Amino acid sequence: MKPDNLVAPLAWAVVYFLFGFASHELNGAFIASGYIWLPAGITVGALLLTPTARWFPLLVLLVAAQVLLGWIEQRELWRMMLFSLDEIGVAAIVVWLVRRAPFPMEGLFFVRGLLIIGVGVSVVSGIFGAAWFQFTQGLSFWQTLRIWALSDLVGILIMTPVLAGWSQFRATRSGGIARTEFLLGLASFVAMVASAYLAFDSHIDRLVFDVEFSTTYVPLFFIALVTLLWGGRGGALSVVVLSLMAFVYNSLGRGPFVELVRLHSSNALLELQVYLAVASLLSLLISTLKTTREQLHDDVARWKNEVELSLSASRQLAYTLDPQQLVFTWSGDVEALLGLPATQLHTLDQVLRRVSPLDQARLRQRWLDGSDGEARADMQFRLQDGSALVLDSSRSLLDAEDRLALVAGVWRFSDQALQAQDMAPSRGA
Repeated sequence: MKPDNLVAPLAWAVVYFLFGFASHELNGAFIASGYIWLPAGITVGALLLTPTARWFPLLVLLVAAQVLLGWIEQRELWRMMLFSLDEIGVAAIVVWLVRRAPFPMEGLFFVRGLLIIGVGVSVVSGIFGAAWFQFTQGLSFWQTLRIWALSDLVGILIMTPVLAGWSQFRATRSGGIARTEFLLGLASFVAMVASAYLAFDSHIDRLVFDVEFSTTYVPLFFIALVTLLWGGRGGALSVVVLSLMAFVYNSLGRGPFVELVRLHSSNALLELQVYLAVASLLSLLISTLKTTREQLHDDVARWKNEVELSLSASRQLAYTLDPQQLVFTWSGDVEALLGLPATQLHTLDQVLRRVSPLDQARLRQRWLDGSDGEARADMQFRLQDGSALVLDSSRSLLDAEDRLALVAGVWRFSDQALQAQDMAPSRGA
């Protein structure tokens, strides 16, 4: 194996170790399962972003990172191997199955795939872990399963979107976010940090507004704004910053969730993770819908440019006529072929003024009659200055009450002069 092929797996293993160590520090002492496990998201992100053919060194190094974590925490080697088999092995199987599904891992399909992976990995891994601790230590199966599955799921929802979004980042010299959107996004990001401080480490909300827990919703609003203005990467970064702030304050015994558990029998980290899971899903869905809409607009713009280029190259114009408003919509190089921009050929009267007086009445009747439908034959006419011969191919669309709803057609231009015998019958019609 080439040394270059080990660089990425080694980097993933280092990230896994660092976030695993941070999770252990935030969890404190625990017996069966901690309330936070961010490496679950590292594992899923690494597997999704690495080709299946290169999984073997990745899995080996991830297991080595987990064993090193266990050695630092003075855990038995065989227990760490079983834990790695449960966490990393189950994640590899679930990700492999989802990647074989007949849908792309992008857009809303990515959200669906991530939720399938998150729920599948957390539940299956949690079942094995809870069953093991019930068998060996007599701990409650359902309580261990609940904590295990929730900590894995939140770790996946927090970390995987960040890794997936920023792994495709490319610095560019032009384009990107507009200056106004960048500044508004920066202001929203600062407001998110400030509101998180207000919610978790300040009594200003209680003194000024006489509320405490309600201020935790404010950072979610600013995360939504950051996602709309900065896109998925900015939204994922905001979720990570909010998560780190919330976990640190929670570990120091501060914040509304700590106050909440003093009144109810629950765990502050467990309550906090549900909150962060909602924040992550909110950012992920907004980012996906925003990206899907932008991609749709890009596809429409690309299609329009291709049609405009094709019409211009073939000396054609495409149009639609609203028979109720008597207004036109044009596609193609209108100014080059008709001598006026499309804005000055918007109404029916403006268009007919560019047509030869001998053909104006026939063309008006052809457009507004609408009785011949698909049987309508093509019509030849000349422009007002006689510079070109035009062939109109158009069809009318009727509504449910057989009233004319729309006329659509194409003008094909020719510089050849029309022979007298060809024009005589049509002028006398």
